[in-house]
Amino acid sequence: MRSSLEVRRRKDPSFWKAINRVLTFLVFIGIIAIVAFWFYPEVIRRDELVKALEAKRENLANQQLLQKQRERQVYLLENDPSYVETVARDKLDMMKEGETIFRFDAAKAAAQTERKN
Repeated sequence: MRSSLEVRRRKDPSFWKAINRVLTFLVFIGIIAIVAFWFYPEVIRRDELVKALEAKRENLANQQLLQKQRERQVYLLENDPSYVETVARDKLDMMKEGETIFRFDAAKAAAQTERKN
């Protein structure tokens, strides 16, 4: 018959194999955690850069729209005498004979209402 010592020796290799598997798994998880913590600041920085890029693209779109409006205004000032006349009369608060001007300006209307009260 076999002694209990021989039975223990047979069980020990499987126990050590199980321990080795667990330790290998823990080392693998540890390496993944280290890599994740190493790249985490870069991911945060990338997100900030993406937000900044989006804000700059929005600003560029607004600037391009403003440029198109100004180019149109310059074109009309150079080529359309009736537009020049309209702009000049508007800025100088003048009108033609027989012309009635209605102005709808919320800020001026509020100021006039306060003066009356």
